Amino acid sequence: MSAPGGTESGSAPQSQGNGTAELSHFTFIGSGTLFSDVVLRTIDTEFAGICATRYPQLATWALTVLDHPTDPPPPTRLLVVDERQVDDLFLLLRRRPTEMENTRLALAARTSLGAAKLVRSDGHNLVQHHVSILPMNLHLTAWIQLLRLLDCGEHYLPSCAFDLTPPYAEGATPPDAGGEGDYTPTEALTVLTPREQEVLRLVAAGRPNKVIARDLSVSAHTVKLHIHRIMGKLGVSNRTEAAILFLHEGAGDGHASAQAPSPSNS
Repeated sequence: MSAPGGTESGSAPQSQGNGTAELSHFTFIGSGTLFSDVVLRTIDTEFAGICATRYPQLATWALTVLDHPTDPPPPTRLLVVDERQVDDLFLLLRRRPTEMENTRLALAARTSLGAAKLVRSDGHNLVQHHVSILPMNLHLTAWIQLLRLLDCGEHYLPSCAFDLTPPYAEGATPPDAGGEGDYTPTEALTVLTPREQEVLRLVAAGRPNKVIARDLSVSAHTVKLHIHRIMGKLGVSNRTEAAILFLHEGAGDGHASAQAPSPSNS
């Protein structure tokens, strides 16, 4: 999602706001093609008390904001980083976790394939650091609404991030999504009972609780109890994060569909 009129920023940040000293910042790390000037101006208009800024590299932002010895700039309330700098983001989070604990974080994914690859390669980091995935191929209005969701502190992952088709895109044939083939849990999931692993497999396949209950011939209440215990054992806060861990560990290969897990408990 990029609007026309964007310009590439140099070492200094690009900002469309006036009187930015008293404003919180939505900061975008990437090129002016990905995060255009039109987008920055739209954010300034749509969000009260917010100044949208852009830096070309995460290291430049860290040097300017985190390492500023005196008169530091206003706080960064939301930081959106180009997916191409994902390694830099997680390295920074590991090195300086306390300095970014009040900043909401997201990775900008250009395509559905890019979002799916982020879950596959960095699912554990996404959960651990509460990093959302922000699709860049949306209409501007929908994209702004997602920014509002992130600004409220929600952890967002698009349904395309759970698409298991990409790993097989280079000629391999994906197993049957609903198959009952051999299933061997990875080390991270061995804390779960066989029944809990089965429930989690269906959660990662996007099945709502009522469907899981029907498939396993149990009550919906029993499914809720299983999911509650699964989240406790895995140390995650919701079913989406549990599904990410399941897929990231490779346990979902050939067992989950291309749907996002339902956020509801029904």
